[in-house]
Amino acid sequence: MSGFLKAIAAITPTTPQPLAREYDGLEFKWKMFVFRPAAFKFEAMMLGILGAYLLLHLIGKHFNMTRAKTTLAPYIPILQNQFTKVTPLQSSSSALHLVYATGRRNVLAAHVTLKLKPFHDFIQMLLTFADAFIDPLSDSSESMVFQFTLGRGTSGFQGEGAGVWAIVNKDGMAKFRKNRFDLTFARLHESTAMPATHALFSEHSDITDAILKTPNVGVTEVLADPTAARILKGLIITDAPAKRPQNGPLKPEQRAREIYLSVHRPTSQDEADAVNAWIQVALNLADLVTRPNLLKPEVARKLVRTRQELDVSLAKQFKKEQEEDNPPEQTAEEKRAARKRAERSKMSEKDQKRAEELDRKREMRKMQKRGGGDELLMG
Repeated sequence: MSGFLKAIAAITPTTPQPLAREYDGLEFKWKMFVFRPAAFKFEAMMLGILGAYLLLHLIGKHFNMTRAKTTLAPYIPILQNQFTKVTPLQSSSSALHLVYATGRRNVLAAHVTLKLKPFHDFIQMLLTFADAFIDPLSDSSESMVFQFTLGRGTSGFQGEGAGVWAIVNKDGMAKFRKNRFDLTFARLHESTAMPATHALFSEHSDITDAILKTPNVGVTEVLADPTAARILKGLIITDAPAKRPQNGPLKPEQRAREIYLSVHRPTSQDEADAVNAWIQVALNLADLVTRPNLLKPEVARKLVRTRQELDVSLAKQFKKEQEEDNPPEQTAEEKRAARKRAERSKMSEKDQKRAEELDRKREMRKMQKRGGGDELLMG
């Protein structure tokens, strides 16, 4: 018997046995009914396991809900100061918590996502630890993402934008680049403003100069703080999709310009203050990239041309995939040619040569007739 079958057999309840008449253990009687707890050891064990799991779930849920409120509390004031409407904390699950804000100049909406470890789900916790152990690139740390949507469709787009520009922590850079299609637009750049722990990506050096050298933006100043640099996972300005489009180029209403700010969940007041500083930097960048004439005309044209070339490539790829999945129906001539090839494949080599020779002579006669007809028309 295999190990799996043995495990199934071990947890399968035994067949109920008739109660013994002689019994001196604990039992409860009521009229014709008798309950002997000793006869339900397996059921008691399973009920205990289920109860323990449920208790852990409730404790973990309360623990995470409390941590979510405490973690997000320091950032509600800056959101309320910058946006006219901020929704209360919403929970998609005990490990995923959301805040939405809207109503600010140069920003259509802000989505704040807090991802905590699933303390409410013991099995999911085990899977998370196993994934971190198996995959060295796996990021199971608790994190916060601030997604600022500057423009979408025909709404909110101002200025030429800054293409794709990013600061990424080197510890998770391989995973970050693998999961984000928009980072393929940018190249790795060197900058003295970057600490050794972070990498800079940009489509053009003029974009980097505009972001790092414009006064009162604050990227270099906040990066110079070791606590702020340590807590930053990634800061991305993008007008390209995070995932590669699968059905051709994006439609106009699907296009967006966004700023992503990803940080580790702060565990101290200094780190909470650093996250607030990064939020202000992201809002400053939102005001910066919407300015008209931010970039030189030739740089702006290059960004537009890159996206046009991508759209052409995506359209060709999607058309090719469609043709492979749904090949065009054969014409009558193509069907006749296919039948002829199938018939000749069954012939001997000698018969095939004879048939080819007859086809050649037949084609020559057709050409001679067409040539004679053309001469009569010219005459």
